[in-house]
Amino acid sequence: MPTIDITAGELPPPQCYASEQDRLEAYAAALIAQQTVAPEWEANAVSPPAGSPLYWLRLDANANPIEILKYSATAPAGWARVQTQFTYGVGGGAANAYTVTLSPTSPGVNQAYRTGVCYAFVANAPNTGATTVAVDGLAAKAVTKFGTTALVANDIVANQMCVVVYDGTRFQLLNPGLNVGTANIAPGTDRQFLRTNSTPATVWESGYITPVASYQAIPAAGSAVTFTHGLGVDPLTWDIGIICTTADVGYALNDYISAKSLAYPTNYGIAMTPFSNASVIGFIRNNGGFAIWVNRKDTGAPAAITEASWKVMARAIR
Repeated sequence: MPTIDITAGELPPPQCYASEQDRLEAYAAALIAQQTVAPEWEANAVSPPAGSPLYWLRLDANANPIEILKYSATAPAGWARVQTQFTYGVGGGAANAYTVTLSPTSPGVNQAYRTGVCYAFVANAPNTGATTVAVDGLAAKAVTKFGTTALVANDIVANQMCVVVYDGTRFQLLNPGLNVGTANIAPGTDRQFLRTNSTPATVWESGYITPVASYQAIPAAGSAVTFTHGLGVDPLTWDIGIICTTADVGYALNDYISAKSLAYPTNYGIAMTPFSNASVIGFIRNNGGFAIWVNRKDTGAPAAITEASWKVMARAIR
């Protein structure tokens, strides 16, 4: 920015003037020339400066400095924040079509949808599928996770603080929910396990555990009980057995006994025959009509269970 120094003898050339009037006129001319050059900086609140200065020191309503923006004449021309930052906005809209309102609002589309810009907002409702976000009333942009993967139900939950980053095309959600699909499980990672509580499963899963609501009664002699596991293949490993629903023969609530340990009193022979295939896990009960015996948990002595105190459940790993 040009400077004016009115100290005697230091005004820009010519260095000597015939009179003080000449000096005053030279000073006025230099000052007028300065004002015809657009300033490089301007500071004000909320509204962009008139014209196209290079930098804008943005102030809040109390005249406190809050950010620096630079004007870019490259089409589409507009203001953009100098630094990448997390900007908090008020969340709104509806499930799958969220809105973010900044205060003050974005000066234009260049800022709202600049590659690398980050927003944090509180979701007002859970999403139920593919999702968009619109900032300050501008065009809605898709929200994805792990790159371009569309969101699924409950990747966003009500009152969640969501953090999104614009990648030049869409917003990527940095903190999606715990919905994980097969594409997100890397082969070779130890102790991977996916499950669903739907029966039968409506999504691919690598494991199955019978939901509590789907526990079944112990079948009568000569009858079978089965569970649809939804894995699509005969499980790699699996088990079926009985789970305690009321304390019995030394066992407590939720104690589990594999069907392979169930016996009947004559020589403590096999009481159940477990089986599996690509659709179900089950067992068939011996048709002899004998009571089911186990070794008591407290003493180890053989004892007949009270069948009404137990339910049947299964579990498997694909």
